[in-house]
Amino acid sequence: MVPASLRLSAPDEGAHSGDVLARRLAGRPELAARFAAARLLVARHVEVADADMWAGSVAALYDANAGPALLEALWSLETRLLPGTSVPALLALWSATRTLCRHAGAAVARRAVEAVAARVHYGEDGAHLAAVLRILAGLAERAADAVAPLLDAFDDIVDAVDASGLEAWIADGLALHPADRRRRAAYFRLADAAARQRLAERAGAIRYAPHEERLRKVTRALFGFEPEVRVIADRGLRRTRLAGGLLLMPARFTDLPAAEAPTTFEAAVLHAACHRAFTTTRFAVGRMKPVQLALVALLEDARVERLATRRYPGLARLWGGLHHAPASRIQTIPSLFARLARGLADPAFADGDGWIAKARRLFDDAFAADPAQQSFVPEIARVIGHDLGQLRIPFDAKGYVVQPLYRDDGLGLFDWAETDPENADALELMVEAARIREEEVDAGSSDAPAEPGERARAQPRAEDEEGTLIALHPEWHHRLRAEQPDHVTVRLYPAAEGATDPLRARLAVARGVRARIDALVRRARLDRPTRLRRRMQGDDLDLEAAQEAMQALRLREMPDPRIHMAKHRQGRDVALMLLLDISQSTADPVAGEGETVLSTAALSVALLGEALAGLGDPFAADAFASNGRADVRITPLKNFDERWEAALPRLAGLQPAYSTRLGAALRHGAARLASRAHHRRVLVVVTDGEPSDIDVEESEYLIEDAKHAVARARGQGLDVFCVALGEAADKAGAAMFGRRNTFGVTRVSELPQRLAALYYQLTVR
Repeated sequence: MVPASLRLSAPDEGAHSGDVLARRLAGRPELAARFAAARLLVARHVEVADADMWAGSVAALYDANAGPALLEALWSLETRLLPGTSVPALLALWSATRTLCRHAGAAVARRAVEAVAARVHYGEDGAHLAAVLRILAGLAERAADAVAPLLDAFDDIVDAVDASGLEAWIADGLALHPADRRRRAAYFRLADAAARQRLAERAGAIRYAPHEERLRKVTRALFGFEPEVRVIADRGLRRTRLAGGLLLMPARFTDLPAAEAPTTFEAAVLHAACHRAFTTTRFAVGRMKPVQLALVALLEDARVERLATRRYPGLARLWGGLHHAPASRIQTIPSLFARLARGLADPAFADGDGWIAKARRLFDDAFAADPAQQSFVPEIARVIGHDLGQLRIPFDAKGYVVQPLYRDDGLGLFDWAETDPENADALELMVEAARIREEEVDAGSSDAPAEPGERARAQPRAEDEEGTLIALHPEWHHRLRAEQPDHVTVRLYPAAEGATDPLRARLAVARGVRARIDALVRRARLDRPTRLRRRMQGDDLDLEAAQEAMQALRLREMPDPRIHMAKHRQGRDVALMLLLDISQSTADPVAGEGETVLSTAALSVALLGEALAGLGDPFAADAFASNGRADVRITPLKNFDERWEAALPRLAGLQPAYSTRLGAALRHGAARLASRAHHRRVLVVVTDGEPSDIDVEESEYLIEDAKHAVARARGQGLDVFCVALGEAADKAGAAMFGRRNTFGVTRVSELPQRLAALYYQLTVR
């Protein structure tokens, strides 16, 4: 529809849009003069018809109450773009700005244009800028309140992703916070850890996860312990950081080529392990200035690496290959520190700078005298730091980045509680260290407090326990409506075998239950039905053959009388996969039985296994629990090709512990079962509650992930069911598996025969 303001000028039918707007601006001389200059500039570079469309776009924005400031901003942007830009890109800029103005206001639209203009080089084609403004306009249409917060962090965001990545990252934020304006603003301002993580993922961050298992083994082999690594998506974390027993790893290294990632991650993790092994106490800050703190960190890095290379000379080649600072006469802090780091790591490195030579000499002498003594490090730092002060070389504490890339930023080496209150420069660094420390707790560190309901479930992993990584699985984020790839690590833990006599005694006592189960299972008749078509006799019509017969009759031809179809069963063809929840809550006693939920479930599996062995159906069982997304534990109880008796000592040795990350267990079980070539494949989960884990605060998150895992398993042709122990579990199970696929057992003592009855129901149809 033509705006009313333009319809008022309609009597002059031959006038161009530019002429019409010029007359309308006659009462505003300054704006009219600016429009005339912009119009003249555009006319030099485009055809007359295109210039008229441009003027129409200007008029449309003017009618949207843009105001002079916004128009001026766009005209200024055009002077940078012409003559390099195309007419479609130019018109797209005006159209997107008009949408921004209508939904977010002229002030926000002006900020957006100015933010884009600040990144323009003269003569650019403008297509990328138009795409960015179009994306911002789309955000304004959906959530106008989110545009201003995004502009607060515009440069950081656009530096990280291209236009398609920006659009996807915005969609993530709107899905994550569809109604909460406060949290949505935090997301788009990058004040939310999830926002930074998603931005890193959209930017194609080089991920640590694929290297994690290898580096666990290497570190354990060399130093006798495993590294505890947390990936932190924080734009302020440019290097790794030590935080207590953790190594905080940036989600994205902007200057790390993918080809160098394996070596760099290995160097970083082993360097952190050196600090854990050889840095026995943290350094007191006291009155040390930031330049001295940086020197202490640099010298301590060199000390612990030398100690490690004494034991393992090959590490010198690993770390030495990542020092690239060349010899130079430049006297800036980044250059001097990078060259000193290389000189301390490589005795053959030659650099003519006197300050570096003095620092190397002091360090070599002190290390030779007593390498295990940390106290010489701050002493040398004080001396050579004083020399830097005499040279009047400035130090930018906020802009300083440790080199080489694999080394930590040093803030975790200090005891910030022992900082002089008058040491303002060091106190700023202390605030930075504390901020990331809080984020480390949020990320699920060992220092993080558990939720009240999780305290009984969550237990730290014992130092001597080690599971073998068997899979990285995705996990569904219901608010983002997207899978997070390789988000969950599944580990295999061999079963601890227990004494089978008590379990065999309970099997002997349950003779009545065994007889009922045996009768139920033997009556199961799920045979593979085969349809025999075109038969003279049968139970059903073969519709295709019947249609052909009718056509033959109409054509006055002799029809084929074989128009029936018979069903023939070829024998049983079903496989069962059982997943048994052994989380801490299964230690609860069963009323009136003197047994626990887990021991009763173990008896049920033994009874069912005995019956299925006589029937010949392939049957496998795994136990599962979880200790955070990095440690989802699978314990094999029985493989498909094993005799059922092999499961008895494993069932007897089960111990309840940890939490219930159900979606990951479902994906693992589905992967095992989907590889079986059977007519019917049945996956049954036995659990006593809704999913939970120590690193998840929102229960809905894991429930939605489990629902997604169930849907994916059914898409693979599997039948998925849940045996829910208790009323609460029944309700939770129905939400994930569906009411028809959830079998509630309110009295756990009834589980043995109910489990067999379930199998009968599933296989007799």
